[in-house]
Amino acid sequence: MAGCGRHDGRRSVSRHPSTSRAALSALGRAHHGYPVRATYRWQFHKGFGFRDAIRLVPYLAELGISHCYASPYLKAHAGSNHGYDIVDHTRINPEVGTETERQAFVRTLNAHGLYQILDVVPNHMRVDDPENRLWWDVLALGRRSRFAHYFDIDWVTPERPYEDKIVIPILGGPYGEVLEAGAIVLDFEAGHGGFVVRYYDHLLPLSPASYPQLLAEVAQCVEGLGPGDEAIGQEISDLIALFERASSQIADGAVAAELVGLVTEGVSRMAVWVTGHARCAEALKAVLARYNGDEGAGARRYDALHALLEQQAYRLAFWRVAGYEINYRRFFDINELAALRMEDPEVFAATHELIGRWIAAGDVTGLRIDHPDGLRDPRGYCARLQDWARDRRRTKGMVGATDPGLLYVVVEKILGADESLPGDWPVHGTTGYDFTRLVSGVLVDADGETGIDAAYEAFVGTHDHYANLLYECKVLIMHTILGSEIHTLGMALDRIAERDRRTRDLTLSAQRTALFEIVACLPVYRTYVTADGVSAADRAVIDAACAQAKERNALVEPAAVDFIHDLLLLEGLDARAAEERGEILEFVGAFQQYTGPVMAKGLEDTLFYRYNRMVSLNEVGGDPSRFAVSCADFHEANIERLRDHPGTLLATSTHDSKRSEDVRARLHVLSEIPEAWGTRGQWLKARHMTFKGLDGTAPSSRDEYLFYQTLIGIWPLTPSPEAWADMRGRLKDYVLKAAREAKAETSWVKPAPEYEGAVAAFVDAVTDPVTNGETLAALAAFVAPIARTGLWTALSQVALKLTVPGVPDFYQGTELWDFHLVDPDNRGPVDYECRAHMLAEVARFDDEDAAGRAALLAAWLAHPEDGRAKMHLTRRLLHLRRAYPRLFAEGHYEPLQAEGPYARHIVGFVRRNEEATMLVVVPRHYWALTEGGLRLPLGRAVWGATRIPRPADLAPSSWRDVLTGELGTSSMADSGFWELEAIVARFPIAVLIAPTNGRDDARG
Repeated sequence: MAGCGRHDGRRSVSRHPSTSRAALSALGRAHHGYPVRATYRWQFHKGFGFRDAIRLVPYLAELGISHCYASPYLKAHAGSNHGYDIVDHTRINPEVGTETERQAFVRTLNAHGLYQILDVVPNHMRVDDPENRLWWDVLALGRRSRFAHYFDIDWVTPERPYEDKIVIPILGGPYGEVLEAGAIVLDFEAGHGGFVVRYYDHLLPLSPASYPQLLAEVAQCVEGLGPGDEAIGQEISDLIALFERASSQIADGAVAAELVGLVTEGVSRMAVWVTGHARCAEALKAVLARYNGDEGAGARRYDALHALLEQQAYRLAFWRVAGYEINYRRFFDINELAALRMEDPEVFAATHELIGRWIAAGDVTGLRIDHPDGLRDPRGYCARLQDWARDRRRTKGMVGATDPGLLYVVVEKILGADESLPGDWPVHGTTGYDFTRLVSGVLVDADGETGIDAAYEAFVGTHDHYANLLYECKVLIMHTILGSEIHTLGMALDRIAERDRRTRDLTLSAQRTALFEIVACLPVYRTYVTADGVSAADRAVIDAACAQAKERNALVEPAAVDFIHDLLLLEGLDARAAEERGEILEFVGAFQQYTGPVMAKGLEDTLFYRYNRMVSLNEVGGDPSRFAVSCADFHEANIERLRDHPGTLLATSTHDSKRSEDVRARLHVLSEIPEAWGTRGQWLKARHMTFKGLDGTAPSSRDEYLFYQTLIGIWPLTPSPEAWADMRGRLKDYVLKAAREAKAETSWVKPAPEYEGAVAAFVDAVTDPVTNGETLAALAAFVAPIARTGLWTALSQVALKLTVPGVPDFYQGTELWDFHLVDPDNRGPVDYECRAHMLAEVARFDDEDAAGRAALLAAWLAHPEDGRAKMHLTRRLLHLRRAYPRLFAEGHYEPLQAEGPYARHIVGFVRRNEEATMLVVVPRHYWALTEGGLRLPLGRAVWGATRIPRPADLAPSSWRDVLTGELGTSSMADSGFWELEAIVARFPIAVLIAPTNGRDDARG
């Protein structure tokens, strides 16, 4: 590995972007023949399957998309609306379609020149579903299951040694109370493998070792067998012997195929005699009734069922214990999603086989990797993925034997504001949250920060220190919903300390305190230390976290922090015994898998609902403490992306976004009018004081401030009774969800019904046009120019996404205006009939003469709320990308600096290669340009003498404005400047193309 050196006995790995740059240098090879120009995300589920997608493929093709970016569609939990809760990696989700329909979908894509990127979920599976035969087997057989090593399970729970048991926290109350209430029952389900434990909708298997006891009791109940019934008695005896044989194998640790066959045979035979012999069925019913407390009185009647449950490989528990005692790694804090040990080659092979066949066939030409930070070694996983894909494609003759190239892969890696994707990951980039943060930042007005701070502090009555709030939120998460994991880490840490005479006097309490502080102070989601070494970036992060941990908490023991610091950096690892090295690497791996969920839950799902000074910045991948991004930093980030990961996705809306791109764009406008917003916020607070409940405390000032921003953000573009009613319902659902996520006045774990009821009543009262009509009318007048200005800002956002280095990604439906909030609000159906009609309408632009085009643009801009301007911008630039793929994939990026009265309102750059030169001029901060939305952002009346100096070496013979269809004026060709009044005269954004060879492949 390049850049390796020695450092205190460990290799120090330098992850340079060039590591991956060489592998990605040839676009065609890197994408193995399917260059990714633009992706379009479809959420597949019961309401949108392959048949629906087939009908819409021509629409995507006409729009200009190159790749359908499909959500997971392997077999998921019934009714899943997202596909991330997979229960079987070997089957297609039948709710999405059949294999025949999938093949038809692929053929339709290819027939229209499109290909497919598939979302892959390597980190976890849904486990509260009998369809997950892997987990079902583990529940039945415990750690002796042939699938036990598939999951991250700590079979001995610290301090409460339930040996060989998985804690299953599904009960609605304490175990004893639930049992004695008769809610846990023993049942027989032939379709689910025989005897099961049922708790409402939850089913769990019984160990085969429990069958002989139950069958013996059934035999006792079968009395007075008549002539010809002797065979039944013999059958039961044979079944008892069969299950005893199976039980002996389980006790001996044998989990071979013979055992599986024995159990399967036994259950099948039971199903036959239960359904075919009335007396056996009655006997079984009587036995079940006795276990389920139907006989006898008092709590003692459940003793038999309790004793039976104690024999199982799992322990049913109150759901509240999950945060402290759950002993399998989850996806964040979701008990139903158990993490997979994807570092195990067998697990990898078993879960990727079907996808591998699709890749080999060319049906899937790229992958999106969900939650790579949950994996033990993300880089190792990506490397194995590429090798595996290369082998399968080579087998099918799809690639050369010597240089097959990389499969197109992007990872859902959330990068901090100062963090880069590790350069040695063999991937094309991220799924684009880093771009969301970047483009939002450049569209926010930095000059408004002081005013926004003042407005926020005046409303909430306090000064929020962002870093302190983040620290507090992460500590809260570790003390509550993710407490069991850090407890396990602490116990592992203590065992390591006990092995060394220099650290054995560190108490468990001291180590746990230090561990809490280090995790809380870690500035990124996770590090990536492995046995191969430590990168310079990871070393710097751990050094900083440990130093801050000592400063933040005067009670933390420095020696304990230093001990953990050295372990996390693998200091002195080579000098340790082999067993110790293994324990340390296991601890470091588990630590790294833990810090990501803590950051995600603490930042995205807590802080983002508490720190509400400018909620358009509270987005996945965002850093709300950084108010804006300068043009210089924006350009530098684009240059770095082109150099390091030109294939990365550029996202502005995703299925996980906290609010859609157009909601954010509208709220960005508040940064341009902070004083007016502050005054209006105080006015709203005073007007609605009488609507607040619980003696004026509900909603809290923070929740109320979030509510008003959200109300402005989703205010209907074209108000109608129907649109207003829909918005009111969505708004109330969102505000209640946000309050629970904030975990201050209420929470998911411990809801506060009185507070939530008061908040719901407040939302209803504020948005009631009958009782609050006067205030709403005044607010509508305030929102209208903000909404209009937000549309121009949203157009600029789209233009930047489609022209800077990277691959633009569209979430379903966002080619038109979209004002949705976080899921489930953004998971609803999309009106494609409307979109197809509008796409056909804007396509007329290509066939018009100059006068006709000018008339269309004027009409679209006069009424931007109908979305035709956004559709036109999107379509024209996607077609331009199709005409000049190498310009966008590889073209040089050169920032431009405007001059004149509105220079700071321009983001400009040139992109060029041997094919063509492209000039991009994107305005921002439209409030001043349009006098508060009163005029269009066009022409000399707006731009005055603002201009952009043309680079001295740039003098193409001809220009064409892609968005207006006009040929360049003489001033573009002859002067040393581009005058804004000329190039932004008919459309708010200018994208000019000048083909090098004089042939314009994108001419409309």
